Amino acid sequence: MRNIALFLTYLGTRYHGWQVQKNLPTVAETLEKAAAQVVGHSVHVTGCGRTDAGVHARVYIANFRTDARIPCDRIPYAINSQLPVERLPYALNTHLPCDIVVTKAFEVNENFNAIGSCVRKEYTYQIYNSRLKDPFYVDRAWFYPRHLDEAIMQAAADQFVGTHDFAAVRSVGTDVKSTVRT
Repeated sequence: MRNIALFLTYLGTRYHGWQVQKNLPTVAETLEKAAAQVVGHSVHVTGCGRTDAGVHARVYIANFRTDARIPCDRIPYAINSQLPVERLPYALNTHLPCDIVVTKAFEVNENFNAIGSCVRKEYTYQIYNSRLKDPFYVDRAWFYPRHLDEAIMQAAADQFVGTHDFAAVRSVGTDVKSTVRT
């Protein structure tokens, strides 16, 4: 069984987060359907974390397992009757909408799990500070037309620097070893 890690980037505007939900479009569900079309069987894609509805990801890691051998007549650029992992992004992207793109694929150790192997997460929050809106920032930045007091903002941000217990802001039902983060 091959364990395949995928690097993706996506605009989450049309999706109700990462995790598969009943009757709502999600990034994971869309990716699972595309992967199933490529490998010829249903797959479960594990993501490096959950994202909320409408959230975008510049770099997101996911993985799935397959033992599929893809015949050359199904994928024109398959070599030796098996899709080379470096060609997998091209195959997947032909089945994905334009707002989800697989940028890289790697065969990884059987023990690799995108969520369990994740060692770092970085979140970027953007504020578009102008008196006039800009349509290129719709769904990508918070529009704020008034003056921002950067000194007060920095003082607030400084409160997060260091090691803290974030139990009060974790998701309901989250099963983690510790809520303490640096």
